Amino acid sequence: MGTSRTPNRALRGLLTQTGWTEDQLARRVNALAAESGLVLRLDRRSVAHWLAGRRPRPPVPGLIAEALARGLGHTVTLDDIGLDPRPPAPGGRGPAGGHGHTDPERRRLQAPDPATALTHLARTDDHPQGGPDDVYSLAALTVPTFEQATSGQPGAVPAPRTPPAPRLPAGAGPVVAAEQMAGVFSDLDTSYGGGHSRKALSTYLAYQVMPHLRARIGPALRRRLLSATNQLVYLCGFMCFDNQQHALAQRYYRVALDLATENNDPAAYAVTLRAMSVQARALGHYQHALALAETAAATSRAVAPVRQAFLYGQVAVATAATGARADALSALSTAERRLDQTTSRTAPGLDDTTPPGHYHAAPMGHYHPAALAHQQAAVRALLGDHDGAAAALTTSLRLRPPAERRSRAITTARLAELQLQRGHLEQATRTWHSFLDDLPHLTSARATAALNCLRSKLQPHATHVTVKALLTRAATL
Repeated sequence: MGTSRTPNRALRGLLTQTGWTEDQLARRVNALAAESGLVLRLDRRSVAHWLAGRRPRPPVPGLIAEALARGLGHTVTLDDIGLDPRPPAPGGRGPAGGHGHTDPERRRLQAPDPATALTHLARTDDHPQGGPDDVYSLAALTVPTFEQATSGQPGAVPAPRTPPAPRLPAGAGPVVAAEQMAGVFSDLDTSYGGGHSRKALSTYLAYQVMPHLRARIGPALRRRLLSATNQLVYLCGFMCFDNQQHALAQRYYRVALDLATENNDPAAYAVTLRAMSVQARALGHYQHALALAETAAATSRAVAPVRQAFLYGQVAVATAATGARADALSALSTAERRLDQTTSRTAPGLDDTTPPGHYHAAPMGHYHPAALAHQQAAVRALLGDHDGAAAALTTSLRLRPPAERRSRAITTARLAELQLQRGHLEQATRTWHSFLDDLPHLTSARATAALNCLRSKLQPHATHVTVKALLTRAATL
C-alpha cells in the first residue's frame, strides 16, 4: 500500500451513499475478486486504511469501483473513489488521458480497433494493472444488437479498420494455418480443459495471428482471417471462463464481439453473446444473463437451425434462472424443434454439413443432442424438477462424444450432486468415481470446483464405507 495519509473523502462519500459498513464493502470486494479468479481476505480494517488515505495495490482499486458501481447502480471510476493512480492532466482537470471522467459510451467510442485491443490483451492477460478492465464488470454486459453494431446506430460498438501495413507475401498459408489452429486448440480445450493450453493460445494470437491481421491482404482472405481470429479469441475467452478467470474471459468476449462486427458475422456475434450469458448466469447475474441470451436469439434469424437451437437453449436456461417457468419451457421447446430440423442431428459440431457420427470440436461451441439434454437438465433443476434433471443428465452422458472429456466430467459431477440430493448415496458415490476417472486429465477450475463440492457434500457421510473409499481417492487428486 502507499503511504499517503490524506483522508479519502471521495471514497467515504460513496460508502455513505451506499449505506454499507466498512465490513460490508470488504466482503463485496472479496466476492468480486472471486469472480476474477482471485482470492482476497479483506476486512473492515482494510477499508479503514483506504478511508484513512492508504492506496491498495492493484487490482483492488478496480474491485472497489465495481463494487460501489453495483451498489449505487451507476458507473463509478477510479477517479470517483480517489484511487486513480494516473497524474492529473494539465489544468488539474482529472487524470491524464481523461478516462477517469469519461462515461462508458465515450470510452467505448475511443477504444482501439480489435487488432490493437487483442494485441494488448493477449500480451498482458497475466499482468492485471488494477484498472476497471481487470474486473468483471456488469456495465460491460450492456451491448448493442448486431444490427446496431453494424449500422452505427446509437449504442453501437465501432468497428474501425486497421491501419495500412506492408502487404504479406502472396498466398493463403497464414490464413489456413489460423483456421487449422482453431480446430487444434478447440480439441485441446474439449479434452483437457481451459487451463491446459490457454497461455499457448494467447501467445499464438499475439505473435502469430496479429501480424497477419494487421497486414494488407485481399478482402476474401481477410474475411477468412477475421473469422479464424474470431474463433480463436472466443475460444480463449471460454478457456478463461472454464478456468474461472472471469474478468479476463469478459475482455476476450468483448474483443470477439468487435471482430464479429468488423467481419459482418451475425452468427459469431450471437454465439459470443450466448457465452457472455452463460458466464453471467454462472456468476449469479440472472437478469443480465437473460438479456444477453435474448439479444443473441434475436440475431439467430440469420443463422442455421442448429445454431438457433444452441441460442434458444441458453434462453431457456437463463429464463428458468429468473423463475419464469412457462417462458423457459417455451424457449426449450423452440431449441428442441430447431435441433430436429438439422440434417445432422447426431453430429456434435455446429456445422450442418458435418457427416453424422463424425466428431468435430467446433471452436465456437459444440451443440448436439447431448448438449441439448444438458440444457434440459439445467432448466428442470432450476424449476425444481430434480428427478427430471437427473434423467436428462443421464441422457446427456449417454450421448456425449468420448472426446468431450471436460463436459463429461462436469456433467457427471452434477449428476452425482443431484443423486445425493435425492437421497441416493451409494448411487452418487458410484457416479462420483466416474467423475474422478476423468479428473486427472483436466486442467479446469470448474472441474476443481466440482471436486471441492464432492468433498464438502460427502463430509457428513465420511464414516460410510463407500464414501470413505471415495474421499480417500479424491484426496490423492
